[in-house]
Amino acid sequence: MAFAKERALERLAEAHRAKRLAHACLLVGPPGAGKIGVARGLAALVLQSSPEHLSEHPDFHQVSPESKSRRIVTAQIRSLEHVLHMKALGGSAKVAIICDADRLQPQAANAFLKTLEEPPAGCHVILTTTLREAVLPTILSRCMTVPLRSPSIAKRDAGIEPLVSSFEEALLEEGGTGTAIRFTRLLQARLSTMREEITGGLDAELKAQLKQYRDSIDRNWKDTREDQIKATAEATIIREREQCLGAVGEVIAAALRQIVIPSQDCPQLTRRIAEMHGSKSLLRRMDALERLRRLLSAGVHEPLALESGFLQIIAAS
Repeated sequence: MAFAKERALERLAEAHRAKRLAHACLLVGPPGAGKIGVARGLAALVLQSSPEHLSEHPDFHQVSPESKSRRIVTAQIRSLEHVLHMKALGGSAKVAIICDADRLQPQAANAFLKTLEEPPAGCHVILTTTLREAVLPTILSRCMTVPLRSPSIAKRDAGIEPLVSSFEEALLEEGGTGTAIRFTRLLQARLSTMREEITGGLDAELKAQLKQYRDSIDRNWKDTREDQIKATAEATIIREREQCLGAVGEVIAAALRQIVIPSQDCPQLTRRIAEMHGSKSLLRRMDALERLRRLLSAGVHEPLALESGFLQIIAAS
């Protein structure tokens, strides 16, 4: 059973107070489900800190995809292992958060297995992922999985609402291929706009830093900083893409819930989608969406993957 983020943190806090908290937890949920918030809330509890000041705590560590390939590489994991095996500086506990565990390089994941299986005393590792099926089985077997519930559409970023509405309308149309392609173009336009905004903002930040520190910056720093900015931009765009796909998935999931547990409070469009397609068709579309997510996670050419994926999701019979 999936939990709302507040309830998930409550359950984990209860386990910690009862000294039953697993040394390795995997938080699984769609974009917007609150994985990072729960992870940081739990870390703050273990370290007797607050989420706001967590980054300043000497025994808190966080790893995210940073390389050009948007993967967590072996060097990052080796560095994390080194600090985890050292004596805690602020108490008796240490916490590490590994964001997007599905982006661990196989070598990096394998290098971390020993620590996951036999962590240093007082050490807790919290991993997060949107795609559980993309996490290596050897990692999954060593973690307690905590599934987080999809956020309601009403609580999502208002900027996604036009996309959600367009997808609902696409499922109710009989346009087939043409409808699927039009929706894909809309999604690609949103991602393109987001890419321009993110890249432009980070480029401006780099130029400001170069201007401010031009007398003390060497060539290696500039090259490294440019690589970091590219990786940060791409990681942010991927999160935006996942949030869009998560919103699409919630439309299908809401229609499936209406079929299984009918509700008078169900929105009219959701009810119409459920009546028009039925559970088998909706499940096929959900499977197609998960295949699309796996392909994108594997680095397949984004425009081609999106077009092919939404042909199956929208135009499927």
